[in-house]
Order: sequence, then structure tokens, then C-alpha cells
Amino acid sequence: MPRVRRFLAVLLALVLAPMATRAERINWTPVGAEAAVAIELQAAPAPTSLEAPTSLALYLTGLPFDRVGTVNDATLIADLARDGHRVAVADFSALASSYHSIADFVPTLVALRADLQSKQLDFGPSVDLNRVFLVPAGCRLLTDVAFYAAPGRTLALDLIYPAEPAVPVGTVLEFSCDNANRMGNFSLNFCTDTLMPVAALAGHAAAMADHPVDAPYKGLDAMPESGYRAAAAVQVLRAATVERQLPLNDRIVSAGFSRGSGMALFLATTGHLGTFVDHGIAHGPSADVQGGIIMSGRFTYLDLLTDDPMIPRYEKAWGPIESAVRIWRGAGALDYLDPENPPPPLFLTITPNESPHALHQMTVLQKKLKQQRVPFVFVPEPAPRGHKMPVDADVTKSLIQYLRARLTR
Repeated sequence: MPRVRRFLAVLLALVLAPMATRAERINWTPVGAEAAVAIELQAAPAPTSLEAPTSLALYLTGLPFDRVGTVNDATLIADLARDGHRVAVADFSALASSYHSIADFVPTLVALRADLQSKQLDFGPSVDLNRVFLVPAGCRLLTDVAFYAAPGRTLALDLIYPAEPAVPVGTVLEFSCDNANRMGNFSLNFCTDTLMPVAALAGHAAAMADHPVDAPYKGLDAMPESGYRAAAAVQVLRAATVERQLPLNDRIVSAGFSRGSGMALFLATTGHLGTFVDHGIAHGPSADVQGGIIMSGRFTYLDLLTDDPMIPRYEKAWGPIESAVRIWRGAGALDYLDPENPPPPLFLTITPNESPHALHQMTVLQKKLKQQRVPFVFVPEPAPRGHKMPVDADVTKSLIQYLRARLTR
């Protein structure tokens, strides 16, 4: 069987070799748009395996927003291809006049992932939908930066950053909602997650890190192990900045939605502790963050609604709260809050028709932050969109203002 597979792989390479030298042009019209986006699918890397689809880098050009990266498009596109990505260059110039701000572009980003998932925008079987990157023009893509080695799994992150900006930029560090495929298009589409490209378009770097908990996720973030892994991602970002000479300053804002939100808050509330650092691949750099984007999630297990369906699972894992309150407290990011060592200012958002349990957690979080006089911005999405990341224009504009304040030196 291995010999047959090798033969078929060689045969496929010979058949597709002429095709790999040609670019393919696709016209894609986002829902509600008055003109089409011209997408040029660059020549494919030479196929080496029947079972190895290629990551897709959609390089976004023709947008009317300030460009921070100074390296020309041709060089950056060639570098993406050299690194093994299938590159599709999307030219939005025909729609540029309709994008008065980055917030106006968010629905198009949502539509792009939705049409990729539904195959209305289809680049063929050679593209791996578990590895789809939206890279704004002027940016580079660095993938698979390992930050924690666990038995059977090495946790890593992917980073989009401006190429040779005039000054170093700060970084948004997001924890994935997909415990198996951190850049899986299914999850990013389901959650309407546009945070990475929005942050990059706003002139910052943006990283997506593996969720600390191995798949399958069952709603339990084991501590202190999850804390070690989250802190390791921050430390590796700072170490990589020096080792790889990346154009990043030392300012990092953690971010998370749903199962990732607790990790984002955890980094914000534990910066004063030395307990969780130096357990990953990088030792020495600080794991402090300068802000946190906290969306729908669970932040404390000491204040749950009485009908919370997860309580039996928590009791099975940790024991009854009456006899194991220390374990329940240690699992909640909010319960690390220390008035003597307050976290950085936070950005909070949620949709209005989230589950009662998620809405309760957001209320508890705000109450606790107010009690301890921790500054935060709360900008809920007005539209009832359920368990989704907000895409409302006012939320996006407020988020961009927050990032500028927290990440700019």
C-alpha cells in the first residue's frame, strides 16, 4: 500500500505540474455587494502527497485603510508561497469606496469565511480548510511557533504582523475556540471571528494560540496546567520577538471568546503571580499582558445559577463545592483578582441573547471589576445573534480605539 501511494503521488505531481505554473482567477461577490472581488489563486506548490492539503493564505489588497507594513506586495506574496502556503490574492478595490472604516469591512470578512465553509467560494481539495489565514496587505505570516510541549501534543501559535513598520507594534494574542485546529475555518466561521484580521488592519500584530486544553473539550480547564500553557504563549511571543527579530514591542493584549475567554482573563488577573511562568518552551520573559478582550464565557465557578447544567460535571471532576471550594476557586480566572495587584484595563462585550449562564457570568465579572475599581469598557452588541463574537460596527470601532490605547507605546 505505501508503494502504491507513492506511485499515485508521483503520478499526480506529473499530471498537475503544468497546472501549478498557472494562476487561476475567480470573481467573488459578497452578499449585498455591488461589485465583485477579483481573487487570483496563485500557482500551487508542487504536490508531494495525496493526503496533505495545503494551508490557504488569502492576501487582502485594494483596501482603503492605512497600511503599516512597508514591504511591497510582490515580495510578501512570494514569501507566503515560499513558505508553503497556497496563496490567493483578493483585490477589494472595486468595493473600496463602500468601506469608510475597518468596521465597515467586518461583514465582508464574515462573508468570506462563510462562503469558504459552504464552498460557494471553492479553491479545490488541495486547500486545507483547517488552515485558512486572512492576511492584510503589508503583513507577513509566521506559523507554528511552538510554546508548550505536552505529551502527545505541542502547542503552537500563528502570527500575522506588519512587514517592516516604521515603529514596532503591539500584539493581540487570541486563544482558539477549536481545541484541535486553531485556525479551523469551521470554528472561525461559526463564531464569526474576525479579530485577527481586524487587529492587523488596525496596524497591530495578531496571534492565534492553541487552546490549552487538549481535544475533545468538555468544559473543564484543568488548573494549574492550563495556566502554565496560557502563560507560555505570552512568554514565547516575547522570546520570539528577540530571537527572530520581529517588529513587535512588548505590549500584548490577550483575547478570547467562549472557551478562550477564561484564558484571556486568566492572563490579565495573574500577572502579579510568579506561579505560572517558566513552564513552557521559553523561560525568562514576562507573562504580563497590558489588556484583555473578554467575550462570552465562564469566569468564576463560585457564582453559578442554580440550574447551570455544567454543575454535575464540575462536581464529578472537582468534588462538591462545599468540601472542595479551593479547587473550584482555583479554576476561575476572576477569582485570582487581587485588589493589591489589579489587572490592566479590560474590554468586555457580549450579545444580548446569549445563554442566561453566559449573561450572568458577564454581570458577575462587571460587578467584581467595579468593586475593585478595575477600569474596563463594556460595549455589548445590540443585535440578538446568540453565541457569536460581536460584529457590530460600534463594537468594532470601540475595540480598535481600545487596542490603540493598550498596544501603542
